[in-house]
Amino acid sequence: MIESKPKKSWWRPVNVFYGWWVVAIGVCVDALKHGTFNRGFTLYVLPLSSELGRGIAAISFVEMLGRMEGGLQGPLLGWMTDRFGPRWILILGGVTSGLGFILLSFTHSYFYFIFVYVGLLSLGFRAGYNNATMPAVNQWFRRRRGLAMSVAGTGSALGGAVIAPLVGVLVFTAGWRVSAMISGVVILAVVIPLSMLVRRSPESMGLRPDGDPVPEADKVIPSIAENQESETSQANVSRPVRIFSGEPDFTVKEAMKTPSYWLLVWAVGLRNVVHSGMSFLLAPVIVWFLMGSGRSEGDSQPIAALFVGLMSFSALLMNPVMGWLGDKWSKPKLSAAAMIGGALSLLILLDRTGNIWQAVLFVVLLAFSETANPLAWAIMGDFFGRPNYATLRGWQHLPDQFMSMSTPVWMGVIVDQTGSYKWALIPLAVVYGFAAVSYLIIPTPKPPLRLLTRQQA
Repeated sequence: MIESKPKKSWWRPVNVFYGWWVVAIGVCVDALKHGTFNRGFTLYVLPLSSELGRGIAAISFVEMLGRMEGGLQGPLLGWMTDRFGPRWILILGGVTSGLGFILLSFTHSYFYFIFVYVGLLSLGFRAGYNNATMPAVNQWFRRRRGLAMSVAGTGSALGGAVIAPLVGVLVFTAGWRVSAMISGVVILAVVIPLSMLVRRSPESMGLRPDGDPVPEADKVIPSIAENQESETSQANVSRPVRIFSGEPDFTVKEAMKTPSYWLLVWAVGLRNVVHSGMSFLLAPVIVWFLMGSGRSEGDSQPIAALFVGLMSFSALLMNPVMGWLGDKWSKPKLSAAAMIGGALSLLILLDRTGNIWQAVLFVVLLAFSETANPLAWAIMGDFFGRPNYATLRGWQHLPDQFMSMSTPVWMGVIVDQTGSYKWALIPLAVVYGFAAVSYLIIPTPKPPLRLLTRQQA
């Protein structure tokens, strides 16, 4: 088979493997997502609660609805990403989330807030962004998958370290409405153009994963998806992926029959039980801790915004290191270590002294726990291969979001009733402990008999 040479582009140096440009796009769009939404929206919680006259639990209830929506849409969008490529899913996410922030700036009632948050913001951010870019990165890398995904994951840290503090400055100076409007305009102006540069796989450009040449002796084996495509009239629409000898190539059904898939889903779900609450309520939790030393809420909020940035800056440094280590050592064991760090981070806040050094240690250890996220997506790619990755990831979102969607709500109920996050942090630390054990016992799945037979033939 004669491979076509990749076309040269005026904006791309020919000596840079295109997969790294896909990673760079992932960094940029994920920075916007986390800076404005995952990390940035926590800075809107207290102002929205005050202006709408609703408690923390009521504001968090909207996040629960958004996570429920994300779980329900996950399988369909995962299949669409595998079928049609990540570009259009990324465009969908950029358009809906950008419009969502613009319309959020006109919020004057709780029910309008629910409509905008669930119908546009949550839909867009949970449909596109890393749900599109991570499957793309998984297609472009094999040997260096852990590093590539962890570098792509630095976008979340970059957004929290740079963009979220800027959001905080806007919220506390110009007001949250101005901040929301600016966020929406920037998202539309950046995400949509970058989406057009995403290519779904190296094979679609006559390349190979990691930029490797194709050795003469290396046999190229068509994937199951490719065999199916050859029998249909839509072969040019579906996945242009070829599977090398020895590379995993699970169908969705084959992967779902393995205990490895469900243990990974369980471990990631437990991690997200904590992540969902701590990401949405991170600023209020830090404000609560800082007020333990006698600071007022008004004095504590700007400091909390700085700590949100510090946490993300810490993750920015840790993510590439953990990805590099993951390509050399056991990714599940590294993930378990990250979960233990997360449990320790929560326990540090229990005495509520308000000491700055404790808050620093808290955000650094919590950032360490976040490095398990890109490792999890690399584990799924290592275990089950490339052709059906987004579909498997989409089905993972269904139980994951249902497991984690209530955390911000019951945390909000606790603080509304007791004025303290203490009795929310303790069970979350225990959940992190269970997540660590779950990561440690994940086995490597056995290749399907179909694939073993084909490779031997």
